[in-house]
Order: sequence, then structure tokens, then C-alpha cells
Amino acid sequence: MDPQKILERTERCVCKLCGGKLQAKIIIYNKYGGQGVEMYCPHCGCIEYGTEAEIYRLAKDFVQSVEFDYFVEMGEGERNYQLNVAKICEVLGWCFRKLELIDEHGIKKNEPCNFDYET
Repeated sequence: MDPQKILERTERCVCKLCGGKLQAKIIIYNKYGGQGVEMYCPHCGCIEYGTEAEIYRLAKDFVQSVEFDYFVEMGEGERNYQLNVAKICEVLGWCFRKLELIDEHGIKKNEPCNFDYET
């Protein structure tokens, strides 16, 4: 991915797991070379593509409201909750792309929808 696009994305997107702010970091893939700029979540300690903040808030509210549990064989806890929110972020992101409510610049806020969603 283009480093400029990564910088733009880190400004508006959050981590799918924790909802934290992402950072652009230079990641060295191995000691023999190969590095690149990646989006990184310092809270989770992982490389993360992220999701739009509005989608994260919707996903979090959905998981809490309907007690969504995609990972039924996993014990309940914070990790299970984070993975469920991340799964719904993926589903909502797909829906937004299919409905053309989102593009590479983020959510199209001038569309006639209520994006001032608060949880």
C-alpha cells in the first residue's frame, strides 16, 4: 500500500480489535531486508488495517445490543468480545462498500444517512 494512503488511513481509522488510534510504523520483516510502512496498533501490539471509527462504534453497539457471539467455542472474556467486534466491523465494512457508502477516502458523509450514531 502507498505510504501516503497509509498516513491518510491512520488519521481517520481505528483498530478493529480495541478501537484505539493507529500509527504508521516502519516494520522490518526480517533481518536480511524487507521493510515497509504499515498501520500498527500500539495497544494491541499488532499490524492492523483498521476500520472507520463510525463502523467501529456501530459494531460495538451491535455486539452489545444483540449479544452477538461468532466465536461460541471460545470462552467469554475481553478477547472474545474484541474478536466479535472485529468480525462485525468486517461485515459492516463489506456492506458499506457494496452500498457505495464508503470508498478509499472513507465514509461518504454527504449521503442521506445518519452517521452521527452514538452508542
